[in-house]
Parts: sequence; C-alpha cells; structure tokens
Amino acid sequence: MATTIEDGKGRGFSVGVDNENRLLVRNINETEFEHATRKGNAYNINTLFFEVTSSTEVPLLYFKNNEEQVTTLAAWFFATSGSSSNNGIIKMFPNPSSGTIISSGTDVEAVNRLVGSSNTLDADIKKGGDGFTVTGYGVNPVLYQPQGATSRSFGSIQLGIEPGSSVVINYDPNGQEPFQIYVGFQLYIADSID
Repeated sequence: MATTIEDGKGRGFSVGVDNENRLLVRNINETEFEHATRKGNAYNINTLFFEVTSSTEVPLLYFKNNEEQVTTLAAWFFATSGSSSNNGIIKMFPNPSSGTIISSGTDVEAVNRLVGSSNTLDADIKKGGDGFTVTGYGVNPVLYQPQGATSRSFGSIQLGIEPGSSVVINYDPNGQEPFQIYVGFQLYIADSID
C-alpha cells in the first residue's frame, strides 16, 4: 500500500519521488542575521569618519542594549586613514560603568537594514573620540585587534549583549596620531525560540 505525503495547506500537492526512491524537496536555509534582516530586526551602526589627535587610548563607540531581549553583534568594522607606519589597537570591553562618552557622547543612529522598515532599535549609542573618557570595565578586552594606519577591517564576532548590558570600543593609537577613523557594528535581534 502506497503512502502519500501531501502539503500541509490543503492545496493538493504531493511529494515527488524519483526512479531511485529519493524524495524531491527544496531546502531554504538562512542565518539568524539574514532572517532578522528580512523581518526588519537587523541594523547598522557607524560613526562615520572623524579625526583623533590624542596619543592615548580613547573611547570611540559605546553601545547599551535597551531592548527586552538579547541583541547580537554579528560583525564589527573599522577603518583608519593616517600617514604613520605604526599599528593602532582596537579593543572592546564589556559593561563600562561611567565616563563622558556615556553621559555626553554624540548620538549615533542605528540604520535598519530592511529599507522601508519602520522598526527601530532601543539602544544608547554614542560616539566619542578626543577628550572623552570611559571607566569601570575590566582589564581584559572581549575583543582585541591591531589596525594599520591606513586600512579597513571587517570581522564576524557573534557577541550577544543582554538587556541592560553594554560594550565600548576603545582605540590605542600607538603613535598613529593624528588620523581619521570610523567604527561600527552589524547587529540583530533574533526571533525568540523559547
């Protein structure tokens, strides 16, 4: 007796079988990031280029998750433009507790990656640079990467940030100053799968 597998929507379609008894199927895979983008829950954050003249480590970008669920930083990116042959160092620290970048940094807008979506991201996003401070985080960065004087970097990081938690990206110019720099994230809020 033959068994028929039909579609679940009552349209009368049944599964095909080839001459080697293999089911004919179409498979669609998408990452959480691609799914969130399609649903209007993925964003870009970018400081755009700005000048840094400080010779000491400075906070460049602060992000605090005010959503009610985890926000995932899918990737980080940055670029520098300067004339030095030295490499600076990008560092990301979790949960800074205070500093002028948090209290008076320049607001940065999160741009939805689904053009036309009205969804917005609930987050505090601040740009720092020369004259800004940040304190209250541990000594070990969660991410750390050298950066050439004139180069662009992009990296997948998949770093989850709990509601109410935050990160700050600092830059140690290591003799690169003065230089132009931008830094940013691709991030998303995944559908709940509880």
